[in-house]
Amino acid sequence: MKNKRKIIIVSVLLLAALFLFVLLSPKHSSITLITPTVAPTITPTTDEIKEVHFTEEQLKSYYASYEDPFVIHIRKALNNYLAGNNEGIEPLAIKADTGEDGTISGLDSFSKDYYKSKFIVFAINDSDVGGKTINIIFQDKQDKLFNVWVYHLGTGDYELRGFWQNMSFTEKDMQKIQKEYTIVLNDKLHAL
Repeated sequence: MKNKRKIIIVSVLLLAALFLFVLLSPKHSSITLITPTVAPTITPTTDEIKEVHFTEEQLKSYYASYEDPFVIHIRKALNNYLAGNNEGIEPLAIKADTGEDGTISGLDSFSKDYYKSKFIVFAINDSDVGGKTINIIFQDKQDKLFNVWVYHLGTGDYELRGFWQNMSFTEKDMQKIQKEYTIVLNDKLHAL
């Protein structure tokens, strides 16, 4: 009899628990269960663009690039172009053109306001086809980075053979460069 009584009590408790579970479940109840939420932790990003600082030795080495005859020729060629004298410029470097890949080239493709401004040297690389490709940014119009191909002729003269916008530098990239290289972009003493 004691076993029968235990079975009945356990059965009643199980039925009561099942009844309460069904009664209080969200499908059968007007009680809304609220799950506490925790506000997400906002971690500050380190995407802040900071100005690059150069050592005196780095600046001295950089300023030497303005004495490179390939770089000096760019200023001569731009001044000639502005004066209507295309001496030292390959005619194809003047003609406005847009390549199949969207690359805009030729001095005629861009506002002369660029060329009236001094420019800074961003990079100098040996060209695969001879001469040098020099990346420049104009100080008064810093929205584009240009590639300039200058060739050293057998006569000892230099010739601007190509001028095009470097399309791999987006507007966002140019804004980043403007912040990172402020010291160079605002340096009117060394720019050409």
